[in-house]
Order: sequence, then structure tokens, then C-alpha cells
Amino acid sequence: MNWHVIAQLTVLALVIAAGPITLIWLSNKKDALL
Repeated sequence: MNWHVIAQLTVLALVIAAGPITLIWLSNKKDALL
């Protein structure tokens, strides 16, 4: 395995994991502001 491939897969996994978390966090912040 190439380190660049491993790094890209790690970043891709983080982005996929952070997407829903960010949406949930933003919706919670919106509810808190309202």
C-alpha cells in the first residue's frame, strides 16, 4: 500500500463521517438559536 493512498482513504473516511455529524450539529445550533 502507498502512503498517499492510505492518506486519501483516511481523509475520505473522515469527510464521509464528518458530513452527517456537521449536519446534526448545525441543526442543533439552529434550534438553540431559535
